[in-house]
Amino acid sequence: MNRIVHIMKMKKITYKLFMITSLILLSFAVLIYLILYFFLPTFYEQYKTNQLQSGIEKIIHNSKDLQLHNATPLFEDYIKNNNAFIFLQNKEGTIIYSPTFMMQGITQSPNLTAKAALIKNEETLTNAFSVTLPIEFLDEDNLTVTVLATFQPIDEASQVLVRFLPYISIIVVCIGLGSAYLYSRFITKPLIYINEGAQKMANLDFSEHIVVRSNDELEELSNSLNEMSNNLQQTMIDLQIANEQLKDDIERERKIETKRREFFATIAHELKTPLTVMKGYIEGMIYHIGPYQDRDVYLEKNHKIIERMEQLVREILSMSKLEQDTFKLQLEEVKVLELFDSVTKDLGFFASEKDIQIIKQISPFMYIRTDRDLLEKAFKNIIHNAIMYSPQGETVLIEVTEFPKENQVQIKVINTGVKIKEEEIQQLFEPFYRIEKSRNRDTGGSGLGLYIVKQVFESLSIIYSMKNTEEGIQFIVTIPK
Repeated sequence: MNRIVHIMKMKKITYKLFMITSLILLSFAVLIYLILYFFLPTFYEQYKTNQLQSGIEKIIHNSKDLQLHNATPLFEDYIKNNNAFIFLQNKEGTIIYSPTFMMQGITQSPNLTAKAALIKNEETLTNAFSVTLPIEFLDEDNLTVTVLATFQPIDEASQVLVRFLPYISIIVVCIGLGSAYLYSRFITKPLIYINEGAQKMANLDFSEHIVVRSNDELEELSNSLNEMSNNLQQTMIDLQIANEQLKDDIERERKIETKRREFFATIAHELKTPLTVMKGYIEGMIYHIGPYQDRDVYLEKNHKIIERMEQLVREILSMSKLEQDTFKLQLEEVKVLELFDSVTKDLGFFASEKDIQIIKQISPFMYIRTDRDLLEKAFKNIIHNAIMYSPQGETVLIEVTEFPKENQVQIKVINTGVKIKEEEIQQLFEPFYRIEKSRNRDTGGSGLGLYIVKQVFESLSIIYSMKNTEEGIQFIVTIPK
């Protein structure tokens, strides 16, 4: 349907241009014909009169230096060139010279006076040039020359134009209409082609370029449309990319928001459980119910619960700090050996309780540029987990290797004698995830330790991974120097 409407519009443009061009050509043809018919006789008469007048005046001027019989060739040339009739007469009115020439409707008689000749041919010479002027020769004077010339040929030409009008009209109409048709087709063809290309662009179809080779405004228009098509196509691609990016951002934000809600829900649960236990202990002590009468025992238990809650709050605040946009890293040169000496010193008590040996293989001259506090916090959580989840009497190995070509340091923390299911390894980095499903505080932590490790390493652009080996669990960290 759209194609039919498009073709009808194009035909309408061609039709308009054809009609306008035809009317202009026909109008010019009629105007030229009218000008020829009405103004050509007057123009011809004026031109002929000037030619006859100037010719006879020239003969009169030259005759003063000639005898009559020598001037005869001048009269003959004048008669021949102007289709005129000349005769000379003396002061008595007798014609003394008249060439052997007879004009249409004029008869010559040697004894006929000029006045009688004019009267006799008055009817024929109503539309003619007539002038009588004095003329002198070396051997004759007191003579007059009379010139007669008819304008009849131009009248006949006008009549021929009238009779030829139908034929002229047919020729003019055929030529005009044919020319208008070819002209309109020639002009509208590139316009139709350009319009079809523009319609495709309007429908966001940029598969074809408009090619017009005319070295004029149409070619400039086609080039402008092609440039617009390229810009629109690039803009559409950019918008599509931006839209996909926006979708990804929105989806990521939704996931973050979902995780955030789950996180707060879990926090609420993590805080609610110990608070409920503490409330039960305190109520039992207040009302002296059963074993709760021994207040010292349950006060100590409440104190431990409060310490765990305090530790949980510190971990939550630490994690929240890392997620803030205003958080800035405090980068400095850190000696790797000193960093791990500090970590293992703080965790020595927990290792000694389980008779776990911590072995460090670290060069004393190895440095990295990083945020010391954050990195220390992350490795403290990693090594603490290695100690807590290793069986009695196992080993925790800390091995640091430098790769100068890659300009990076690789740190391995291996705790022996333990395995983790492969499907659970990545989940360990989720907040509050624990392998021990009972979530007993006596057998595990808050479930935020490795989640904080993940946040720290992502903030420091550190690559990390954890996997099972024959020896046990291996945590690998790669730090750019």
